[in-house]
Amino acid sequence: MNKTLMLVICDFLLLSMLALARFDPPEESSTATLDATASSETAEAELISLLEESLKSELSSRQNLTKNLTETRESLQEKSRELAEREAALAASQSKLEATTAKAEELEKTKAQIEAEQTALMAKNVGIETERTQLAERFDIARTELEAAKNKEVKLVSTLGKLKEESSVAREKLNQSEAELSARDIALAERDAALKAAQEEAARLAAERETLNRLLEVAQAERRLLEQNLTAEQAEKVQLKLEKEQAFARAERLSENVSELGAGVSQLGQGVDRLDQGFSSIAQASQDIKNEIEAARPQTMSEIFTRFQNNRVSLRFSASEIGLLGAQNVRTYESKSILITDAKGAPYLVTHSAYSPFAFWKNPNKLLAVQLEITLGNRRFPVGQIGFLNADPRILFIPLPQTLLKASGLETFPLAQKPERWEEAILVKNDESNFGRNSFRRLTETERFLKMDRPVLGQLFADFASSRGDLAFTKNGQFIGILTDSKHAVAIDEFLAAAITQIGTKFDQLKNANTMYRLRDRVEQLPTEIQ
Repeated sequence: MNKTLMLVICDFLLLSMLALARFDPPEESSTATLDATASSETAEAELISLLEESLKSELSSRQNLTKNLTETRESLQEKSRELAEREAALAASQSKLEATTAKAEELEKTKAQIEAEQTALMAKNVGIETERTQLAERFDIARTELEAAKNKEVKLVSTLGKLKEESSVAREKLNQSEAELSARDIALAERDAALKAAQEEAARLAAERETLNRLLEVAQAERRLLEQNLTAEQAEKVQLKLEKEQAFARAERLSENVSELGAGVSQLGQGVDRLDQGFSSIAQASQDIKNEIEAARPQTMSEIFTRFQNNRVSLRFSASEIGLLGAQNVRTYESKSILITDAKGAPYLVTHSAYSPFAFWKNPNKLLAVQLEITLGNRRFPVGQIGFLNADPRILFIPLPQTLLKASGLETFPLAQKPERWEEAILVKNDESNFGRNSFRRLTETERFLKMDRPVLGQLFADFASSRGDLAFTKNGQFIGILTDSKHAVAIDEFLAAAITQIGTKFDQLKNANTMYRLRDRVEQLPTEIQ
């Protein structure tokens, strides 16, 4: 039962009660009782009828409400469907609007490009019109000059006979002058070639003279040391000779003990031989000590850089590569190196792969062909293979035959077997642009790499800062290795190859690509700080 029905029932009850109430004085009890009973029955009947009517009205109202609610629910569902359809249509319209907007922007850009091209064409047309006007003016001038030239031609025809005679004489003189000039040019070329050869020979002789001067200084020092040793040896030999003479004199006086004296003389002769051997050993040891002292003598940065410049070797890679747009390009890579000898005396050249077509950040499948030419002294020759260093494959090395080393006359740099004996390294730029010193220390992860102590503010206030590809030397001129980046250098103690690649006519693109991918995996296995 809802509130509305309750209110209606309460209203009827209240009205019924007010209608049945009587406020006049009561009559006799019997009469009042009968009237009250009859009135009460009538009121109840009316109340029941009223309640039935109210209940029917409420039922009718409920049915109407239920019907209205059903119609409202159906109307809402229909409106929801219409709203969903409108939203879908709106989304489609929005996407079409965005597409139309993008297309309009593209059209605007195209329009701007067309307008710019039209402007350029208009400017070009203006230039063409200007050139046409200038050409017309030149044509008029040329026509005027042609007419004047025709007039001159008429005058020149009259003097042509005289000129022919003079021209024949002049032609003969010209031929003679040309012959003399050709002879002078040939002689001048021969003189230039002879002068150039003489200058090259003078430079070679100067270099040889400087080398001979250094060797002469070493020889003079050795001679002084040998003279001192010889003086000492001569004094000892004089003393031995005196002792020998005294022994022979004693032998003459003691004739009865000849056998014993002969044995003593034999022992004395053996002692002299042993003494001569000892002198030879002392001389050899003194030479070894001298060589060690010379090798351990610290050199200045300028001395090491001068040795580098006087004995440098040029490496020139020529590579055929596929460019960004698929075009085939030829690119050259150049770097400088020196002759390095290992413990067995075998010569090598080294460089960083970043200065070659085998840089590790390149795509090896785009490398089609590689050639390497080395300039060693005054000679150039191609190289057929290169090696990737086992300690760090990013370092390339090229083995050389001993015959080329001897023919070049260049000085070699031995490998430093104990670079940790020195607290600083001498660094030379790969392109010879600068050189300097830098302190270093061994890495804790591996002893094959050194860490360079860079300035706190880097290259901003430093006179020299290390960088990738720098060549590192000890203070006594021995070769340590190459910087793999700006902070770390690989210490080379032997030339052991992680891989060997054939170049030149034997270059194999697929084999090289597989080798480079394998070497990349090797580099990724190095400590993270070094990678």
